[in-house]
Amino acid sequence: MAAFVIENELVRAVIDEHASEIHSFVNKETGIEYMWQGDPAFWSGRNPTLFPMVGSTWDKKLHIDGKEYVTGNHGFTRRSEFTCVEHDDSHVVMELKSSEATLKEYPFAFTLRILYELTGNKMNITYTIKNENEREMPFNFGLHPAFNCPIEKDRSFNDYHIAFSNHETFTWLDTTVDNSTELALDPEALAKTIIITDPKSSEASLTDGKHGVTVSCVGYKWLAFWSPNAPFVCIEPWHSHTDFDKVECEFKDREGTLTLDAGKTFTTAYSIKIW
Repeated sequence: MAAFVIENELVRAVIDEHASEIHSFVNKETGIEYMWQGDPAFWSGRNPTLFPMVGSTWDKKLHIDGKEYVTGNHGFTRRSEFTCVEHDDSHVVMELKSSEATLKEYPFAFTLRILYELTGNKMNITYTIKNENEREMPFNFGLHPAFNCPIEKDRSFNDYHIAFSNHETFTWLDTTVDNSTELALDPEALAKTIIITDPKSSEASLTDGKHGVTVSCVGYKWLAFWSPNAPFVCIEPWHSHTDFDKVECEFKDREGTLTLDAGKTFTTAYSIKIW
């Protein structure tokens, strides 16, 4: 397991082969670290890739071709060892291939590649999933990046809010936003996860008005926010979702499950900008 550095005149990032997680994303001028550092007292994760499941099914099992498989919350990619297949100062490519271990949890062969590229103060992240089977492959996909909150040492959690790039109107559990470009950081609501379906915004930012981190979410049907009463906030673009209610059907027929034809490749991307 190794970590790889990419940097330019503005920022420096570190990508680790374990789970292909971003371990650091720093503004070189200010020295501010934006990424959550995985303190296990709160949450040992950092920014896992959610594949082949987002969240969990109702009964915690994947029902595929009449058989039951157990992969754990958010799938196995978050605990897998990737291999770095490309690296220079400005980009790195991590790869995960299906294995005997993954096939026990999810009976499909695949190749997952993640490309990290720096452009100014932005990291562009592109995911490609290739179906290596001779049949259709159902899967879930989502992102789960966690950011320090407060971002600055002399600030507090309550100094921050979520800023949307467009007006949002939604109700989720006890959270209601009516035609607003801001979401307050309510610790109780965030601990339950706040989820927006069909967000109007192309990006969402965690900010105190002075510094912030912006996550793009173009093309993603769900946008989630989570913080388990901890000094970080996750901004999560999802193509799929956990089961909200009791669902009894094949994995491929669930809302949010994507399908990929034999030999074909699925591509999606998002970006993280620090400022």
